[in-house]
Amino acid sequence: MQTFISYLSYPFVQNAIVAGLLIALCSSLLGVTLVLKRFSLIGDGLSHVAFGALAVATVLNIGAPMLFVLPVTILCAIALLCTSQNSRIRGDASIAMLSVGSLALGYLLLNLFAPSGNLSGDVCSTLFGSTSILTLTSLDVWLCVILSLFVVLFFVFFYGRIFAITFDETFARASGLHVGLCNLLLATVVAIIIVLAMNLVGSLLISALIVFPALAAMRLCGSFLGVTLLSALLSVSCALAGMVVAIAAGTPVGATIVGADIIAFLGCALLGVLVRFIKLKRTLKAVTAAFLIAVVAAGCGKEAPPKAPVTETPAVEKPVVEIDLSKSNPMMVYSQVFYMNQKPNDFDGKMVRLPGTYAITVNVHTSERRSNCKVSDTSACCSAMIPFELAGSPSILPQKGGVPIVVVGKFKAVTQDGRTYGMLTDAVLE
Repeated sequence: MQTFISYLSYPFVQNAIVAGLLIALCSSLLGVTLVLKRFSLIGDGLSHVAFGALAVATVLNIGAPMLFVLPVTILCAIALLCTSQNSRIRGDASIAMLSVGSLALGYLLLNLFAPSGNLSGDVCSTLFGSTSILTLTSLDVWLCVILSLFVVLFFVFFYGRIFAITFDETFARASGLHVGLCNLLLATVVAIIIVLAMNLVGSLLISALIVFPALAAMRLCGSFLGVTLLSALLSVSCALAGMVVAIAAGTPVGATIVGADIIAFLGCALLGVLVRFIKLKRTLKAVTAAFLIAVVAAGCGKEAPPKAPVTETPAVEKPVVEIDLSKSNPMMVYSQVFYMNQKPNDFDGKMVRLPGTYAITVNVHTSERRSNCKVSDTSACCSAMIPFELAGSPSILPQKGGVPIVVVGKFKAVTQDGRTYGMLTDAVLE
């Protein structure tokens, strides 16, 4: 926990927690409706559509891919709703067509026209969400906040209509409710949730984020409102627990969150069996509420241990390292380097200690050789580099690439050929 608290000072970790909790909340609100309407696999189908749209946005080098992926996914959700009402193409067949077709076309386009040389890293991060949530831009975070607010307001204001079409569309239509319009709005909101959830767990794991909290809540509650509220609580709690474990231990974020959802489902299933077996629901609820109150009270009553006073000593020989990544796990090191490459001006002039492997790049125009510190995420699918210039003799550099190194130097934002990037100057190898 101390490691996680130290990581909270990083802006990209703060953005990840805010976006992750909002995405988990939105996924759980309509997850109950999708499960009860037997549309659980629509999340899987639309997630593959979103992957194909993201591949097109990557090939076209669109700066804000979510602005392209979102309308494409919404249109496909509407098309999926229309084809499911066609007697010739059943709902499961239309989902399979869109799912497999979009996934195959997206991967084909990335192979043929991908502007990035790291194809495996791009595909791995998009499909499984290894570090996607930790590499969000400011625009992505604001879009996530705005779209999440829209989803929550939609659920609150249309709760009665959602309840009606979830259990009996025929009765709702006979009561004068515009079922077609409600289903259209529902498909649109589901598409928004799918696009948001891609940043959290990846396109292949979105169904788990929608289904597991709803199924877990159904083991303990019998009303639609109760299931929805408990599903939201479980989804947000599992997302927070998964991100804490992933950030602190360096495991893939998406898979860790789904693992937390599976544990919550098994726990709720076991608890539901015990409740039905001993027939003491009221007692169990009271004990559970008392336990939660005690845990919250104990957590709120704990005070952080006083920090030992730090005596500042003037830096005579060794400069003060402001960003020390030598004790961070590989995923956090990669995320920090990714963020430094995205906004190099924010880190200009700061001393950085960076662990990684030695890599050599050669400028094809000037034949200039440059030394780099290369870092990779936990899955080794994604990598990033920061060049450095030694303060001493270059003879101490490794003779070949791939050798583990630790570089300490002053980060400098350099603008060259219209592009701004960061490098470590006056660097030393430890």
